[in-house]
Amino acid sequence: MRGQDLWQRRSSRVIAIVGSVLVAIGLTVSSNAAATSATTTSTIVLFGGHGVGIVATYDLNTGCSEVFLSTDMIKWRNITPPLKNPAGIPKGQCPYVWNSAYFVSPSDGWLLARNGGSTNTILRHTLDGGRTWITQPGGDTGSNGGGESISFVSAALGWRQQFGFGSNFNFSLERTLNGGTTWATRSPDPQGSCISASDVFASANVGFASVTWAPATNPTHLWRTNDGGVHWSLMTLPRPSSVPSTTLGLYGKPVFSGLIGVVPVDYPDGNRQAVYFYVTHDGGLRWTLDSVHPRVVVGGVLRINRQSAAAQPCFGGTLTPVASRHVVVIAAASPTTWWILQPGVKGEGSVSIVSLKGDHIASTKLRDLPSTQKETALAALNSKGALLTLPIPYGYQSTYETSNSGASWTKLDFPTPTETSAGLG
Repeated sequence: MRGQDLWQRRSSRVIAIVGSVLVAIGLTVSSNAAATSATTTSTIVLFGGHGVGIVATYDLNTGCSEVFLSTDMIKWRNITPPLKNPAGIPKGQCPYVWNSAYFVSPSDGWLLARNGGSTNTILRHTLDGGRTWITQPGGDTGSNGGGESISFVSAALGWRQQFGFGSNFNFSLERTLNGGTTWATRSPDPQGSCISASDVFASANVGFASVTWAPATNPTHLWRTNDGGVHWSLMTLPRPSSVPSTTLGLYGKPVFSGLIGVVPVDYPDGNRQAVYFYVTHDGGLRWTLDSVHPRVVVGGVLRINRQSAAAQPCFGGTLTPVASRHVVVIAAASPTTWWILQPGVKGEGSVSIVSLKGDHIASTKLRDLPSTQKETALAALNSKGALLTLPIPYGYQSTYETSNSGASWTKLDFPTPTETSAGLG
């Protein structure tokens, strides 16, 4: 599907990095569905962490997209890079959708956009918080039904994953050693990993792969590579002594700051869930239980289907969910600050903020939010600020912000992106 056909069908697949979590969203909207909705604009959190939040807007009718930055979850600034539409794009339409971002600081970051009418992506780099942008080499998803995501270990070392979900099903992992100026393929077909998993690296060679925490796609292990993503092997952590030997846990995605990293594991605990934090000080080679918070207990029954646990995480696996009930949502603002969201109906549910540097755990009811029991994406900036994205009818998403540790939440309300605003930046 290319060119005019894309614009007539108004169909797109958006892939975004939410903090350290990969979110894949298939969006298909008919003209009738769009007309019955109050808005055609969807919000997508591209990144949260390192003191900055990055949110993109996307108009399902036109394909136009804009990007906004905040460092306090109160004031937002439009940082959309200037683009010019290629020849042949109908008036009022936009070819590129911003769908991945990574910032190593509030000033130094990258934005990646996907061309919905082809397989190419574009990459922009800023050193001044999005006021000016440097053009860097884009990539190719290899399939029209695909996308890319980027992440960085430092200002120089970064990774780009290419996902092809269409007829040309493929995957590729690229690495940059100079801040995105050049990219080299590490593996066109990683061995021993899950091709739809999201990767995070602690160094140029050691990295981990995981899938999004959701009832239908939870792993009970991580994948680890020691050769820069070419070969992968399954990694499991020793169960805590308080956990029965037959109990499976749901592994989250590690977060690193230098060689220090933390990974959460969610275990069933009767009618509750117990989240344990494992810490590494050597870039992920050895892990031990956190000594300050051996576990954080939250409400909500968690059941894990042992029979399909090994097969479910990979794309195209069994349809039987690995986990049932309302799995908690976990996001890291840093290796030492974690948010744990317990889903609930409208006005219920709660969020706990855990500091691995101290014994205090703040817990707050989610009174200002609609139901959080459906697929929910959480991105945290620090102990005060976070972003929560929820699905709404007709394939749209809405994002809520908090600047007071979850005591109150406000729905983000950005202008509908247009061809003019996208072209001017």
